[in-house]
Amino acid sequence: MSYVRQSAREPDFGPVLDAQRTYAASRGQRSRFGLMVPEAFVRGIRDIGYRSNGDAIAELIDNALQAYADRVDVLFGYEGTTSNKKPMQLAVVDNGHGMEAEMIRMAVMWGGTHRENDRRGLGRYGYGLPCSSVSLGRRFTVISHVTDGSFRSVTLDLDAITAGDYTVASGDIVVPEPVPAELPPFVRRHIAEAYPDGFRSGTIILVEKLDRLEWTTAQGLRDNLCRQFGVTYHKLRGEAALFVDGTFVEPIDPLFLTPGFHLVDLDTDRSNPFDPVRIEIRDPESNAYLGAVTLRYAWFPPSFGSIDKGRDAVGLNANPRFSILKDYHGLIFSRNGRLIDVQTRTPWTSFINNDRYIKVEVEFSATLDEAFGVTTSKQQVTVSPFIWDHLRAAGLPKAIEQLRNKVKEAKAERRQEALSPGAGEQRLSERAMTIAGAMGVAGGDQHQWNLALRVSPYRLEYEHLIGQPFFRVGREHGARTLHLNTAHRFFEEIYDSRMSTPELRSALEILLFSLGDVMLEGPEEDRQRASDQLQSWSKRLDLALGMLAEHLSVGDGTDVGVSAWSDELP
Repeated sequence: MSYVRQSAREPDFGPVLDAQRTYAASRGQRSRFGLMVPEAFVRGIRDIGYRSNGDAIAELIDNALQAYADRVDVLFGYEGTTSNKKPMQLAVVDNGHGMEAEMIRMAVMWGGTHRENDRRGLGRYGYGLPCSSVSLGRRFTVISHVTDGSFRSVTLDLDAITAGDYTVASGDIVVPEPVPAELPPFVRRHIAEAYPDGFRSGTIILVEKLDRLEWTTAQGLRDNLCRQFGVTYHKLRGEAALFVDGTFVEPIDPLFLTPGFHLVDLDTDRSNPFDPVRIEIRDPESNAYLGAVTLRYAWFPPSFGSIDKGRDAVGLNANPRFSILKDYHGLIFSRNGRLIDVQTRTPWTSFINNDRYIKVEVEFSATLDEAFGVTTSKQQVTVSPFIWDHLRAAGLPKAIEQLRNKVKEAKAERRQEALSPGAGEQRLSERAMTIAGAMGVAGGDQHQWNLALRVSPYRLEYEHLIGQPFFRVGREHGARTLHLNTAHRFFEEIYDSRMSTPELRSALEILLFSLGDVMLEGPEEDRQRASDQLQSWSKRLDLALGMLAEHLSVGDGTDVGVSAWSDELP
């Protein structure tokens, strides 16, 4: 697929390049282009702690977007090997405004950016390019050119630093001067195909000596990067087209609310939104406007991650949505439209596996970085009490509980449909109770046991009544009816738990039918006393099952389902 830059979108790069020249002249003179730190820092910076290869590469994509690129490619190179199974080189190519020679030299340095402390875009510190590059491999090269310029490059090799190749007479470790660049063949081929009218300006970050790739195959790396970038940049897809190893990255809204985005219309299941909430954050002393926070909410039906809608998303029954539900589980934090963190704990609640079917996004502006505790690598937030108070006041805790209740109600409805017999069919427990009743009344008359000759006097139904007993009985339509309350813990954690079987459920139904028989017989005074006891018994049962669930909560960390995007790990 050939993607050509639209000239109508091209901004005036002159002011940007002027800012680069001013910055390079002033800072370069003062720092003597030194790395400013001992070589131990350069080796140690590799362990800065990127959560994944995707988080590291995202730093380079951020830079490309801030350079006004409208196409960004992550390329795999296989030069030096006869196999295409695992890449030997990785390059991020963008068609942004590019960098002049001296700015390329500054960009290799930690902290070298003319956008220092800029709150309008994605970057602030100038650490992303070198940190992310060395977290992937031991050598990286920055190649760039501006309009009407030629390719220049600067290479930083960690092995060469250790060997003293960059150490000058004064003992300083100095970034090499820019030199004319020759593009690697796989990058040159890509540019010729993607830009048939010419590559007018842009930057290439080439990473070699790849020794920290997490995925053992190119396919696994490509598929997982496409999935991660699809979610991370889904709000910024109007800015640039993004490709990984030639594959277009489809935008994925983790709340599955954006029409036309990937997986939204995978099947007939749909995401259910709550109304978004916008919060203005102001200085508590001066009342000055600091920034805005937007909360988005969604909940999914219990079959949302399943292929066969009648079963849970377990094993091979997990559809491609399930990996998104699992990986983006908790509060999703986005900064200036770019997803940066997901957290499962808040001051008032924690997200467990059952909460995968609810989603909450907290979108904030970069002017609130300090209040959200955004890290240098832009992959984690440490929310301040000041912000938590605003989120609480905006109704976030209540909204989370409402989302959970929606999912619980949907699960109860789904279970009720699954457990209800078809038209004209009887449950096993209803059949057994009818036979037992016939035996007691007919004194052993076998003909009375034939259910085909009589209407069953027992019937089971479901209801969802919060705060009511876990069952009740009554005489309705000529039958003794047992009502099971799907809102009580008894239903979910005993009757319809994962460990329950059809045989166990039938036995429990017979137990409750039998208790109901006794409760319905006798004088009115005895029936009222039994009803009061049932209310007390249900409350105690709910409390005890809740305590049991807390003791067994360690099991909530166990994963079920296989990610449809998974690939072999090393």
